[in-house]
Amino acid sequence: MPTTPAVSHLPPTARGRLPVIGHALQFVRGPLNVLQDLRGQGDIVTLQVGRLPIHVVNSPQLLHRVLVTDAGSYTKGRMYDKTRPVVGNGIATSEGAFHHRQRRLIMPAFHRPRLRGYSEAMREQAEAAIASWLPGQRIAVDRAMHTMSVGTTVRTLFGTGIDNRTIAEIDSCVGVFLKQVIVRTMTPNLVESLPLPGTRKFEAARKRLKAIVDTILDERLRATQERDDLLSLLIAARDEESGEPLSRQQLHDEVVTMIVAGADSTAYTLSWLLYELGRNPAVEARLHHELDTVLNGRPVTFDDLPRLAYTQRLIQETLRLHSVSWIQMRRSITPVTLGDARLPAGAEILFSATTMHRDPGLYPHPLRFDPDRWLSPHQREAFQPFSAGPRKCPGDHFSLTQLAIDIATIAARWRLVPAGRRRVREVPAAVLRPDHLPMVVRARS
Repeated sequence: MPTTPAVSHLPPTARGRLPVIGHALQFVRGPLNVLQDLRGQGDIVTLQVGRLPIHVVNSPQLLHRVLVTDAGSYTKGRMYDKTRPVVGNGIATSEGAFHHRQRRLIMPAFHRPRLRGYSEAMREQAEAAIASWLPGQRIAVDRAMHTMSVGTTVRTLFGTGIDNRTIAEIDSCVGVFLKQVIVRTMTPNLVESLPLPGTRKFEAARKRLKAIVDTILDERLRATQERDDLLSLLIAARDEESGEPLSRQQLHDEVVTMIVAGADSTAYTLSWLLYELGRNPAVEARLHHELDTVLNGRPVTFDDLPRLAYTQRLIQETLRLHSVSWIQMRRSITPVTLGDARLPAGAEILFSATTMHRDPGLYPHPLRFDPDRWLSPHQREAFQPFSAGPRKCPGDHFSLTQLAIDIATIAARWRLVPAGRRRVREVPAAVLRPDHLPMVVRARS
């Protein structure tokens, strides 16, 4: 008769714990290094942040249980508690029945027929962003892509009525917020009450973004003219069970969530993709050949995307190697068993798609940028760029469409080559972004 493995009470504690502060200092100084090192210490390993234990899940199979199989046993966790004061109780941070209702209301806005309409705004925004580039010009690609992505998000949300100054303000607020949220997650709560410069900037950005969105909402809710944009769909949405619309507060929270979540992740994924093209000329040449063959000099359209197979593999490989959503968390509602560990109710659970996607046991030569690795099947549980299960990002197809439209528009006209030899370093803020990305514009030959 087979024996059942013994279940221990708690996972092992990670190496290097310091008195009082635990692993907080190491994590703040180099979180990706800490998380990568943990992958060799067990399927679940505990970090101590002060007195708070955070259990890091390294196994794709156990992570699938957390996100999919047993998703109802978990809520969002500490990181989302820190995010909620800025984005409100939108779909990214809400819980339970309220979350399910929001998801039902919002998902139709991301269905395929809507993506076709959004794709035109995406292409026009990309064309406008690169129209002023000149051969030989040096640009900060990370900033340029962020500005372009915020503009695209704002335009698909609100249409064409938002001026560039407001877009720049939104861009600035999002940048401040996303630089601070991880620090606030991995430091004791007391730090937030201190009058530190980062705390003051965070609060000022939160208030300014709220004011901007409130102004736009007030104008749109008073308007009588129908408009064809994402906000109009949200205003018109009705719950299929109760017939109730989204309240004004819900509208506010969903708009802020989409601005914050959409702009940064797409911007920096696109930045990393351009970085990889710039340092892999053979990969870039294959992309150009595909674009020239499929598009034949005309602008990309939504219907072209299924035929851009190599472009799609480029995006997948960028999402693997440079997973911008590098850290996520959950919290157990009841006591749970994961592998040979027994965790109590209220346990904080952390996982990193970035370090999982760089595990050589899952992806051979993981630091090699190889789009053709996607010609072979991979473990479904081991590729989580948009999470999984009932909390999977509802805008995943929106993001994939925007990435494909943007890279096809840029690469059809320009090449971007690295400016200088200084190493580009990863900055693990709320998303994984480059510390700087200067590149030089070259015309396509």
